[in-house]
Amino acid sequence: MLISLAGLTFLLFILNRGAHVSPAFDLPEEEYIYAVSDVDSVTVRNNSGEYTMRSGNNPVIIGYENLPISTFYFIHILNVSSRLVSHGFITDEMADLSVFSLDPPQARVIIRQTSGKETDLHIGNDSPDGNVYVKLGGQNAVYLASSFDTAFFLNSLFDLVDTALIAPMQKDEDESIIFDRITLGGMVREEFTIINSGRSDNSMGLFINPLRIISPVNAAVSNDQIPLMETLFGLYADRFTAILSDNANTRREELSQYGLTAPWSTAEVIAANGRSRIQVSKPDNRGMVYIHREGTPLIYESAVSSLPWLETTWFELMNKMVLLPFIDTVAGIDIRTPQRTVTFYLSGSGNNLSVKTGTSDIETGNFRNFYQTLAAARYDEYSDTPYSALPPPFLEIIYHYRDSNKSADTLSFHEAASRRVFTSLNQGRPHFTFSAYTDQILSDLDLMLSGQRVRPYL
Repeated sequence: MLISLAGLTFLLFILNRGAHVSPAFDLPEEEYIYAVSDVDSVTVRNNSGEYTMRSGNNPVIIGYENLPISTFYFIHILNVSSRLVSHGFITDEMADLSVFSLDPPQARVIIRQTSGKETDLHIGNDSPDGNVYVKLGGQNAVYLASSFDTAFFLNSLFDLVDTALIAPMQKDEDESIIFDRITLGGMVREEFTIINSGRSDNSMGLFINPLRIISPVNAAVSNDQIPLMETLFGLYADRFTAILSDNANTRREELSQYGLTAPWSTAEVIAANGRSRIQVSKPDNRGMVYIHREGTPLIYESAVSSLPWLETTWFELMNKMVLLPFIDTVAGIDIRTPQRTVTFYLSGSGNNLSVKTGTSDIETGNFRNFYQTLAAARYDEYSDTPYSALPPPFLEIIYHYRDSNKSADTLSFHEAASRRVFTSLNQGRPHFTFSAYTDQILSDLDLMLSGQRVRPYL
């Protein structure tokens, strides 16, 4: 009769489950395969190579003292090296230990105590119940141990490297991200900088978050882009790849091999919990990129899908509404064309708002509709055209504020092709707006001056 390995394992477990096991120490609640004190070092040998971890207040990998091993891995490996919980006894009479991948083992862990005594742990393959077969060197007894406890002994040294790139996100009481400055650049885009201004805005009843792009334009970050911004924080690479040479010339050559001498994308985050700047290569045909964190000799690798900000531009992030002045803060509005200028004077506030043009009163409700159209100016499409290259404006909207310390804001509109116009705030970087917007402003201006009703653009 043939019995499968799984069946044989189960049978052996049933036959031996009542057998007496004498671990190194018997503790009240748990039975241990071994338990040692004063671990001095741990040597791990597996198919990926060999490394030795030295214990102490500042544990290190011997020969790789500057390699940033994850604190979690240090703690876990040293804890398991101190004692390993038994999840069951299998047999001590098995002639062929290769059925458990214990002859030869998949990994050996040599635990040295300060006294010089050694414990030799052999790790095999997975059992049908999800545990792992293990034994001690010089003994035949086969036990079950937790795969969580033993899995890291099957990894290479480089699998233990801390892959953290940017510190975790912090938020204030308003759930806004706390940071000083974010700069995104690289070959893929024009470099831009974002700050947390610390001031949110509720103009026109719309919440504008305090994150602002300050270069090369001055604009709020769009609310719906905040989740993308948050992916920059708590960033980890998928895996560690290589250590760069200490030699400056050699290091430049190595960075070139990884496509990082002229990085495709860069990200710098400055916050209270530190400064991080990373360089990212152009994605390859596998959808993977190499990453170098400045100030370290380490190269990492990640999938493009884990870096949604990789090629994001400032125009994609910015709030496309050009200007949203709250109506009660405005003292006057000039609507200027080459043929004429119409000025509206505003006084009072709320339900007592009063609007005049010249000596004529303007019905307040109708003007509010018109004002909503004025405030609906937005950048619909990106343009890299400088303001100096534009034709003269065919329409300007100039806001004068009640606060005498606040300068007037001027929206300028210039002719363009394909049913679009150039829109610029205070002669800054212009972008495209659909011409239907300016068409309605000019049409509604005449309607309102003649006493007819208008409707908001949006």
